[in-house]
Amino acid sequence: MKRKIVGIVVLMLVATTVVSATNNINVKEKIRPTTSSVDVPVWKKGDSWTYNFHEIIYKYTTNGTLWFTLYHNCTMINTITDDTGDTYTMKMTSTNNEGKTIISSYRLKFTPFTKLSGEWVYRKTDLACTLESDQEKGFAFWLIGNILPIPTQYTHTREWIMTPGWAFLPFPLTAGTAGTIPGYHLTYQEKCSLYWGLVKLFDGPATNYTQSPVPYHCEMANITVPASTYSAYNVSVELSFGFGHYSSWQYYVPEVGNTAKTYINGDWDTSGKPGTIYELELVSTTYTP
Repeated sequence: MKRKIVGIVVLMLVATTVVSATNNINVKEKIRPTTSSVDVPVWKKGDSWTYNFHEIIYKYTTNGTLWFTLYHNCTMINTITDDTGDTYTMKMTSTNNEGKTIISSYRLKFTPFTKLSGEWVYRKTDLACTLESDQEKGFAFWLIGNILPIPTQYTHTREWIMTPGWAFLPFPLTAGTAGTIPGYHLTYQEKCSLYWGLVKLFDGPATNYTQSPVPYHCEMANITVPASTYSAYNVSVELSFGFGHYSSWQYYVPEVGNTAKTYINGDWDTSGKPGTIYELELVSTTYTP
């Protein structure tokens, strides 16, 4: 599932990785038309989806200077923990964590104990996401020079509040159709520190964005992921702005009740500076239709 779009100016990507990531996401894919359609799935408490997750993020100062990079790979486990009322709550945990980050002059290397965790809230009617929060936290190495690793406790938190919600899958999905994913208002906040908050790397204020409606196309695609080979509804968004671009491919599989593959790639701004890549591939699920 997405670690979700935070607006074109927030979701941005690494140009040097785009070619290989794009090749990976398109492996064994064939587009074919169909007239069938599928509606919103019904999730139950305990339903779980396990993904291979890959994330790359670049951030810049207002004058265009690169000050933040992040690479993170892990096995992500998303589980429905509450299905009462009008929303679902999904908790995310992780294993096999690895990665690194550079924040100004600080260079940090993650360990298997640098865990990624989080929570999402989805509306039942259309699976629009109204809240996403995540946290990278745990033991890491602070690299001084090339040879001196200093153990440290690393914490990096992010939160997205989306009003009325990000309807990233425009149900009902019908192959061979095009439409518009509605816009929404987004409030975003991010913090990062070492040694349980004693060394503050940055503490961003709550920032507001407005995500405009974006056009999408829905087609069928045969995809192969670690879990299996599926016939999926590919909801794709392709945008360009100046020298920048934004691409999103979400492969929804009815028998999985969720996306089996996701690829999101967006530049930082109209200059085409690389920004963010998210990639997920389904490994297993407990969901039953």
